[in-house]
Amino acid sequence: MTRIPMIPVAIAAVLGLAACEPTTPATPGSTIPTGPYVLVGIGSDTVPQRNVGMTINPDGSVSGQGPCNSYNATQTSEPPGFTLGPLVSTRVGCSGRAGQLEQRYFAALQAANGISFEGGVLTIKGPTYLTYEPGYRKEK
Repeated sequence: MTRIPMIPVAIAAVLGLAACEPTTPATPGSTIPTGPYVLVGIGSDTVPQRNVGMTINPDGSVSGQGPCNSYNATQTSEPPGFTLGPLVSTRVGCSGRAGQLEQRYFAALQAANGISFEGGVLTIKGPTYLTYEPGYRKEK
């Protein structure tokens, strides 16, 4: 029986997870790290597919991919406020559950009015809360 040394395996696992961590705040004095996030909750519902992603860019803009369409928008307020300019997205047809999730997600983003990052969880606040974890969306 061959034994695999556990220390190199543990180091590789930590380095792999570190690559998913958000980086520095977008705005000096902000507590919101830039980088990739994956949607895990919308309102009181979970998003087990993990097929919606958002990146907070260093200039404060956001971009990402829903179940069907990519999107981007500029922020027009400073954290803890969160207001997006017009959401620009591709126009790929999207039906069924994926289409319903995407419509609900885009509507929640446009109606958002606050943002926080606590305990490794990003929350975009508004009439419908969006909850994210650091990382990348699951590809189809």
